Amino acid sequence: MSLPAGEARQSHATVSLSAAASVPLLRPLHPLLLGHTDRTFAEYLSGRSVAVQGKAREKRVCLIYARERAKDAPNAGIAKAYAQTANEVEDELVALLHATRPADPVPFPEPPAASGPQTLDELLERSAPPARGLRIVSFVRFCTDLLPGERDVH
Repeated sequence: MSLPAGEARQSHATVSLSAAASVPLLRPLHPLLLGHTDRTFAEYLSGRSVAVQGKAREKRVCLIYARERAKDAPNAGIAKAYAQTANEVEDELVALLHATRPADPVPFPEPPAASGPQTLDELLERSAPPARGLRIVSFVRFCTDLLPGERDVH
């Protein structure tokens, strides 16, 4: 049995374009999982227990694997099965991340702005008893400024 010239032999393993076109589209990744590298995902998990970190990494690897297999599947049935698996694993991973989310830290109140004296001179000025008779003090200063030795006169 020979094939006519110019025709290629069809194999059962060949992917047809119609099967690839009928592959259900994978839904977009959840925002919690979008854009992570291995390093950023590890940093994201750092506030959780070691067991949760291991489980989340395992589910993330399964999710990535299932999504890639769904894109590269040889027919629509296999692609649909991998897409369904990827969606289920993604749901489990998101539920795990939400359930084990670290508590938001309680903000510690900042101390009030320092309105008190900041230097030793300011502290001495504020702790000095209030001056009485400012008119007399200013008059005596004025008089001592008029003398030949100014304020050095005793």
